Amino acid sequence: MKVYGIVLACITTTLLADLAYFDRDVNSTQLEQCKAFFTKEKDIKTIHLLNAQTLEFKDEYLGDDPEYKTLLYTLKGCFFKEKYLIYSDFMPDSEAYYALDLRDGKGIRLDGMPYLNPTQNYFATEAEESHRITVYTFKEDRIVKVFTHKFHAQCVTQHTAWLDDHSLRFELECDGLFDEDTNTTKENTIETFKLIQKDSKWEIIQP
Repeated sequence: MKVYGIVLACITTTLLADLAYFDRDVNSTQLEQCKAFFTKEKDIKTIHLLNAQTLEFKDEYLGDDPEYKTLLYTLKGCFFKEKYLIYSDFMPDSEAYYALDLRDGKGIRLDGMPYLNPTQNYFATEAEESHRITVYTFKEDRIVKVFTHKFHAQCVTQHTAWLDDHSLRFELECDGLFDEDTNTTKENTIETFKLIQKDSKWEIIQP
């Protein structure tokens, strides 16, 4: 199983600025399109909204020690047409993803890093510790959740990839999952699933 617990434990122990971890899912192409909406200086990300207001995301430290961060903001991507900036905040026990509306500064909590389908009218989310598969769409440039499925807490979704505009593939990796039929605990398992849209409904199938 993806040993995300070990990764988080290491980071929460020291919280040293290993930016390779935090930049692992950054969409640089999207951020380049939206560079007029933000500036970065040391530990502060300043967001310039369309209503002429600004927001500041400032990293926080443990005491005055410049090496031990307890809150770290990372700009991850941007939906230029719909005017949403994607960012995450990392704290010792979690990393959360948000879509920030650049028109009014309101944030929408996402289930993970968003990945757009080919025509960019849907996106699915994935996160290191996520055991959900979720699909969102845009309605009048607003983000709307259209499907979500929660798996067992011992499982994580990974390697999410769109096959076309109405279907995607993902893996479900589980470890320590109890099987009531055999009264045993399964060790590491990896299964591949598809999520497809049929008649305006989303359905999980196993190919």
